[in-house]
Formats: sequence, structure tokens, C-alpha cells
Amino acid sequence: MPVEGFFSRLAARLFPLTLKARMASVVILLVLGATSIVTLGALLLAERDMKSVIGSQQFSVLSTAAAYVDEQLDNKRAILATLPEGLPPGAHAEPGAMQKLLESRPIARGEFFNIVVFDRSGTLVATLRPDFNESRFTANTQPYFERTVNTRKGLISEPFLSRLSGRPVVVLTQPVLDKNNDVAFVIVGSIDLQKSDFFGPINALKPGKTGFMFIMTTDGILIHHPTQSRLLQHINARPGYNRATEMALAGFEGWTEAKNKDGQEGIYAYKRLRSTGWIVGARYPTAEAFEPLANLRHRAIIAASVFAAVAGLLSWFAISRLLSPLQRLRTGLSKVRQDDADIALLRMKRKDEIGDLAHAVYSLTAEREQALNLARDNETLVRNILQHAPDAFISSDQDGRIIEWNAQAERTFGWSRDEAVGRTIAELIIPHGMRNAHTAGMQRFAATGGGPMINTRVRVHALRRDGREIPVELSIGALRHGDNNMATAFLHDVSERVAFEEKIAAGERRARMIADSMPALVAYIDRDLRYQFTNDHYQYLLGIDPRSMIGKTVPEVFGAELYHRLWAEHVKKVLNGERVHAERFSTELGQALHMMVDLVPDTGEDGAVAGFYLMAMDITKRKEAELTQAASEKRLRLITDNLPVLISYLDHERKLRFGNATYQRWMHIDPQAVLGQHLADIIGTHQYSKCEPFLARAYRGEVVSFELRTLLHGDVRTLDTTFVPDLQPDGSVAGVYALSHDMTRVKAVEEQLIELARIDTLTGIANRRKFDEVLWQAMERCRRQRSTMALAYLDIDNFKTINDTLGHGAGDEVLKAFAGRLQRTVRAIDTVARLAGDEFVIVFENISHPAEAAALAAKVVGAVREALALPGGAMHITTSLGIACYSGSKESQQELIARADRALYAAKRKGRDCYQMETQSV
Repeated sequence: MPVEGFFSRLAARLFPLTLKARMASVVILLVLGATSIVTLGALLLAERDMKSVIGSQQFSVLSTAAAYVDEQLDNKRAILATLPEGLPPGAHAEPGAMQKLLESRPIARGEFFNIVVFDRSGTLVATLRPDFNESRFTANTQPYFERTVNTRKGLISEPFLSRLSGRPVVVLTQPVLDKNNDVAFVIVGSIDLQKSDFFGPINALKPGKTGFMFIMTTDGILIHHPTQSRLLQHINARPGYNRATEMALAGFEGWTEAKNKDGQEGIYAYKRLRSTGWIVGARYPTAEAFEPLANLRHRAIIAASVFAAVAGLLSWFAISRLLSPLQRLRTGLSKVRQDDADIALLRMKRKDEIGDLAHAVYSLTAEREQALNLARDNETLVRNILQHAPDAFISSDQDGRIIEWNAQAERTFGWSRDEAVGRTIAELIIPHGMRNAHTAGMQRFAATGGGPMINTRVRVHALRRDGREIPVELSIGALRHGDNNMATAFLHDVSERVAFEEKIAAGERRARMIADSMPALVAYIDRDLRYQFTNDHYQYLLGIDPRSMIGKTVPEVFGAELYHRLWAEHVKKVLNGERVHAERFSTELGQALHMMVDLVPDTGEDGAVAGFYLMAMDITKRKEAELTQAASEKRLRLITDNLPVLISYLDHERKLRFGNATYQRWMHIDPQAVLGQHLADIIGTHQYSKCEPFLARAYRGEVVSFELRTLLHGDVRTLDTTFVPDLQPDGSVAGVYALSHDMTRVKAVEEQLIELARIDTLTGIANRRKFDEVLWQAMERCRRQRSTMALAYLDIDNFKTINDTLGHGAGDEVLKAFAGRLQRTVRAIDTVARLAGDEFVIVFENISHPAEAAALAAKVVGAVREALALPGGAMHITTSLGIACYSGSKESQQELIARADRALYAAKRKGRDCYQMETQSV
């Protein structure tokens, strides 16, 4: 062959020896060249595949670390959120109660470097670390404090250097609201960025020996870094440029290769936290990552050289024999690559160079297969995540052919995965009118790898299998795979949201139609006195186009003189939060009108007045009618006689001078027949004695209202009576008007409302108010009777997962079914109540022994394990239950609840789906 001839001539020139030597030289050159090429080629292939595996594996580990940080932040926020639940009633006005609350929650101490409590003014009222000089510290200028007070919601702050401890910290806040829903206290928990165990698991996941993980904010401020001195510094504080860092700050997530500011190559991975947006990053030096391959390359080259030298010393007649194992190795490697044989075929027991080569090839092949298996495992993990994603996920190649189609996509669009994969997106879900634009966009994406919709969220219409178009929110991403571009998309069905928005729009149209149809001027005016809304009645009454008023001020429309004369005082009051009602007569725009005006302030949640609503009615004709009606006593009599109110007038001698027809209907007394009689003779001395004190106050010039129970129509009725004095210009009282309303039905409704206020509206069981009453009464009975009772505190295990995965509607159904299960499980004398969320309590009375309480708790836990019948199907849930017994000691309600709460947390630590008993404190 030409190659063999070339090596023969080269050997003849370099080694002018015998034919055996020349053949040996040829063997040396051939073996050395072939071994080096095969080894280096295999290593290069392994290095290329291993680089992708390492990058993907590093991003997967980083995602796990980010999920851990998110989970830790959620847990810490949950701990702060549950702290105010331990406050006794009325404790919002007692700063000392906050110190007791902190000291009673040891679990919170272990989660934070320190926890402090500020009142609304920013003054420190409680702390877990009295060793710091915190008494002079106020938080009213701290951004995290101001935002918490203004929004009444907890937050996670930006990192900063603590003035209290001198340490770099991040703080979590939780407002404590009083009964008026105002912020009474702000609980602040701090995390020490230098010494907190919060980042311990992250440090354990660092890549390699010299690699490291770090966390920074979206602005580049370092929160966690192996170099402690760099905390709270900007990541670009050091001079130089790092392409990976700039990509991460611009929103990149994933892994990439880049040089650090010292010019050293590394593999970088970035992942943003769900809860705060912070960026978790990792750097793995390339030299360290591929150090085993470099060492293996050197050893392989040395082994090849040794093998070639030994082969050249062998006699020429052994060449064919020596080449036969190499041929077997080559055949075995070919079979392994074609998946016709296991890599065990590459093992050889030979002790020569071919055996070493076989071992090296076997090792490289095993490592490559292990790397491929890891890549497949990672791909399986990603596929499982996408398969269970709540949104439809679709990926396609640059020609628009579908590569991936998850379960939610099957449910949303009606096509199974087997039917969808391989077909184009356009023919499955793109409406016909949008397909040309979609095709043009895919062509641009194939050519450039980008497009105007990449990395954006838009609302479009998509086509279902049944031909129906549905609105979806679409998020499109792009990635490079080899030489081709791939597109990924998440689609969320927003049909219900769109329907709700349409209802809102319809409601706004109805409101506009109602406002335009009202025979009154209706407007909304902001704090700058500019019209933001006007109805059509301005055109009808004043001849002004309402559309021309929008954006103009009141003085611009009606003139400054008229505004200051008639409007200024009223506007001042309404912008101060007062509701204004006024009647006035004026000439506006050439028309003499008598107007009745109502100004209603638009007050926000923070108490600020953003503007006010105006409704003005033309009552000119009504005023004329009232004057005419006042002259007619007959009409007044007709009105009073038909009112369901007992109306009368008593002169200064307390004799009846006027009574309406209601006297006849209610008391079977002709009012005309008793005119001139004393009130005591009409209603009886017994009833008069009840009315007389209030009547005396009315004759002294005071308007008096009181309730009186009397017998009417054979039933006991409740009358609400008002005495109004008839004041004369000289200040004397000429008589008293009396108006009595039958309030019996209203009182009955009030009693029903009081009872309903003690029932939980979702589950129909007792709420916190009724629970407080029942617990107090039960504890009092225990003290008097020297008996025993028990309080159980329980919740639904992993209830948040039910809400997150199935929605709050399903969560409400679980709560109702759970409450019903508890009601059916406990005894008739026991009380089940819901405190908040998935937190429930049970008051067990007449307990003979703590063992009986334990048996009742075990019965409840066992009953909950049985499947719940819900509208969406059966569901299995479990509960964790803490129970505390009480035998009439001086222990308070709050202390008993706290013991049951501690027992609940002990049950959770045992693994949930169980109960834990806590004995009574001495």
C-alpha cells in the first residue's frame, strides 16, 4: 500500500539495517502513530462530550442549591409569619408581650442570627440578642422598615452592613397588625452572611477542589462568597471583564465557558432564586475539571511510546501474532460502538502494550458511557419536570417541527404526545389567520436564532384539536443545539382570566351606562381638581360636552370666581377625608339651579385621599314641590298616616296634640279621640313610667332615643323611640315630637348576625371567636369542678402543596371535608374550631385521665387517614396533632394553647401523620 511504502522508505533511510530491523522500525512508527491517533481522538471525543455533561451537571447542582436557598427563605418567612399568632388578645398595645413572644419561640432563635421587634414609630421593643447595645437603635429610617409599614406585608431586604452587629446581613420582616388592621409592630429577623449555617449546604456543593459557589443580587452585590472580605461589594469591584458575569446580570440562566478577570478559563453556571431574584453562581476551573483527561492523555501517550518501542524489538515473524490481539481489540471496539456487544469485550488479560491499550480504551469507553448515562439521567430529570409542569411546554427545531410536548400540552390542546411529535406547530395549534406570520417568524428564527417574541410574554390565541380557539399567555425562549436553533415555549391557558376581564369590562360599560342614564351630574375629580370622569347629564343639564371636561380643572370649566364662592370650602373638607352633603342655589353657566351635592372622598388603604366622587342633582322642581306640599296639611297627614312609624306630638303639658293613623293599626286607638289627653292616660302608667325619664330630657332640649319592649297585636315587640324637642327661637321647648319604629325584626336579624359571627364561613364549624369563648368556659368548669380537659392543636400535612398544585378551590374543598371528618370523629360534648388557614383545634371536656386524651387524639389521626370524598375525586391526607391536658391550674388560655402548639411541632418533627402529648406545666 502507498502508506506502508512511505513508512518502509522512511525506515530504510533512518535505519539502514537488516530487513528485520527495518520492519521493526516500520512497526514502531505504525504502532506509535496509530496508538497516538486513536488515543488522542478518543480523548478528544470524551473531552467534548464530558464538557457538556459537566456543564449540565453543574447547572443541575446549582439549581438544587437555588431551590434549597428558596426553601430556606420560605421557611424563615413562614416562621416569622407564625410568630404573631401566639399573641394573646389585646397584646398589640403591650410592647412587653412581644419580648415574651420571642422568648417562647426557641425554634425562631435557631433560624436567625437575631430577631428584634420595632413598634410603629421604629423604636426597639424586643430582641433575642440583648448582648448588642440595641436600646438606642431606631428603624424608622430603614428602607425595609418603611416598606413593611407602608405595604403591611413582609419582605426580604437588600444586603447591608448592620449598625447593631457590624456584620453583613440580610433581614426578613413581618408586620403585626392590630384589630384595626394597622401595623402595630414589625418583626425583623436577620441572617448573618458570614457565619450563618444558612449557606452551609451550598458550600458543601462547591464544584471540584478549587471551584466555588457565590450569591449576588440582581445589581451585582455579593451576598455569599468564599472570600468574606468581598461581601456587600459589587462583583465588578475588581478590575477586569468577565463575560459570564455580565450575562448573568443581564438575565442569563444556564452554564457557559468564560475567562475570569485573571484570564483563567472556567465553567460558569447561574440560576436565579424564585423568591428574591438573587443570582446563585458557580465557577469550576476548566483546568481542574479536565485534569483527569489531561493526565490520562499523558499516560496514554507514554504507554503508546513504550508499546511501540517494545514492538520494534520483537522479531519480524512475531508481527502478525502481535497484531492479532490488536485486531481483536479493534473488532471489539467496533461492536461496542455499534451496541452489538458489552464493553467487557474490550478487557484483555495480556500484560503487553496491546493489553495496556485495551485497558486504556476500556477505561475511556467506560468513562464515556458513564458520562452519557449521567447526561441521559439529567435529561430524564428535566423531562420529568417539564412533564409535570402546570403550563403547556412545547419545543421545536428551527423548522417548527415539534420535539417535546408535555402532559399539560396534551390536556390544553387535545393532541397526545405521540400525535404531536414530528408535526409542525403551525398545523396543530396556530390559528389559520396567523400561520403566515408564524411561518415568517420561524424562517427569521432559523436564519438568526432570534426574533421579536423571544424572551417575552405575550397573549395570543391558540387552536385546540376540536377547532376552538383559546387565549394563552406565551413565553418563548431560544437555545443553540449543535449547529441548529431550538425554540421552547410555555403556554398558559388564560380562558378563565379573559372571561373575568370581559366581565370587568362589561361591568365598566354597565357602570358607564348607569351613570349616563342617571338624572344627576356624576363625576370623579382627582386631587389636582381635574375631571377624570363625567357623565352625559352635563350635556343635558348644563350644555357642556362631558368629553371636553376630561383633564380640565373645576375653575377652568366653571370659572375661578364661582369655584371659590361655592366649591372651595366643600373641596377642602372632602380632600381631608370628610363626606360632604350640601344644598345650594346658584347661577351656573347662565342657569339658575337649586342643586343637592354629595362629595365622597376616594380614600386608599394608606388613608390618603386620591380624589373624590361628585353627584349633583337638580332639585329645583323638588324644592318648589316641597314648598307647595308644606302648605297642604292634608298631604302631610296622608304621608304620616301611611308610614310604619308611630308619630305623635306632645305639648308642654305632655298632652297629645297629633297622632297618625298608626295608633289605630298598632294600638287600636283612634288618635282623634284621644287628642288633648295626657300621654300616661293613653299608653298606661306602667309604660309611661319607662318613658318619663327620656321624655324629661327631651323637654330640656335634648334629642333622645331609646328602646322599649311592649305588647302589640298580642306579641311582645321592641320599639325604637326618638323624642325630638320643638325648639322655639327663644330657646324654649314648645313640645316634643315622638317617633316610634318597630325594631323587632331588626333585633332578630342582629341576634342571627351575632351568632353567624361565631361560625367559620367556609367550614361551618366554630371560628376563633367562639373557640376563645368555649375554651374559657371549659377551663372555668375544670377549675370549679376539679376535672380534666384537653386541647388538641392540629393542621393538615403539606397543605401548601395542595394549594400550589391543585389551586385554592381544591384547598377549600379539602378544608371543608377535613372539618366534617373532625366533627364526625369527636364526641358530642367536644368542640371543633378553625383558627386560620389549615389550623384547627379541638376542646375535649370531661377527660378522666391523660390516657383517654391520647386515645381520642389517636382516633382523630386515624380517621383523617381515610380517603376524603371530594368533587374532584378521592384524596388521601394526613394530620399532625399536638395535645395538652389541663386540670384546673392557674395556667392561662394562651399558655395552654402554646403547649398544644409546641406538641404539634413535636409531632411534625417525628415525621407527621401522628400525635404528640405534652404534659401540663407545674
